[in-house]
Amino acid sequence: MKKLMMAVVAILGLASAANSQTAPNKFGYFDLESVLGLMPGVEKIDSLVDKFQRDSLDTEYQESLTVLNYEDSVLKADSGKIPASYYKQRMQEQAQRFYKLQNWQQYSQQVLQAKQQELMQPYLAKVFEALQAVITEGKYTYVFKRETLWQAPPADNLVIPVAKKLGLKLPPELGGQPDKPAPKPAAGGRPNN
Repeated sequence: MKKLMMAVVAILGLASAANSQTAPNKFGYFDLESVLGLMPGVEKIDSLVDKFQRDSLDTEYQESLTVLNYEDSVLKADSGKIPASYYKQRMQEQAQRFYKLQNWQQYSQQVLQAKQQELMQPYLAKVFEALQAVITEGKYTYVFKRETLWQAPPADNLVIPVAKKLGLKLPPELGGQPDKPAPKPAAGGRPNN
């Protein structure tokens, strides 16, 4: 009986070990900036952000400064004519305007970053969708940022399959075909075919 129990335990142990054997971990790395740099239309985002700064933020700054100066002159002129509680409320509003202008650099950077993120969102969504598909298809267990690795084999670079999934043209350093020069025209001025 003891031998039978030992055999059953051994068989259960082997079966359990066979079931617990899973595929080995698969590692990959990815560089978001590399893929975004290949996407058509991304290069326009910087000019759109610059235009937003000129048209919106610079205008908002000038308007805020004008309102601050106007309200300051009105408050000085009317300080003795308005009730103290109303005067105090308007002074608090002035302090908020002054604080915003005093910290304009930080405020404008936050607004510009939010605008840039808003403009990048459609591109980011496409890239992350393609990345997730590559991860699932390739059964990757871990994916790291490229800049966090000291060394990694090129075969684990997910930029190439993600770019291919998005239909992007790869540069030669990523395995793409170099641009072919345009055919030279023949003697009659027509290209050779």
